[in-house]
Amino acid sequence: MTMSPAQWAAVLNYLEAVLLKDAPKAAASARILAAPGQVASTIVTLADELIPPLLNQAFQISDTMSEAECETAVGTMADDRGVQASVLIHMALRAWADDNPTDTEAQDLALVLLGWLQLMAGAPPGDHEQVLLMLGAARHVIQGGTP
Repeated sequence: MTMSPAQWAAVLNYLEAVLLKDAPKAAASARILAAPGQVASTIVTLADELIPPLLNQAFQISDTMSEAECETAVGTMADDRGVQASVLIHMALRAWADDNPTDTEAQDLALVLLGWLQLMAGAPPGDHEQVLLMLGAARHVIQGGTP
């Protein structure tokens, strides 16, 4: 399932609100983001659309690579502990969402995804600036801007 620009905007607002511990904004964004009881599955959909492409970008894997170059890059990526941890986080988010958490509990899934984004940005724990910049850049692209 590919998320629409409106869904992306809502999920970015939701993630930002969770990160900044803005409960009213998180609740309002959650109502826009998904039907009641569906916030966790929507976060997993976001992870499905976010984690693999960001890992491919980090390892500079593209459709323009030759088959041999792609195999080498994928092999390097598979051996990377950060990638292995990312795959485990992705699997954990899916399993967690399968347990049907409440929408309030789904904020914990969002925090895990935000923590992963923070690590991808190279920011130390507790430093939310890089994640906020990433969310802002994503919002800009969704609104039709260039990356």
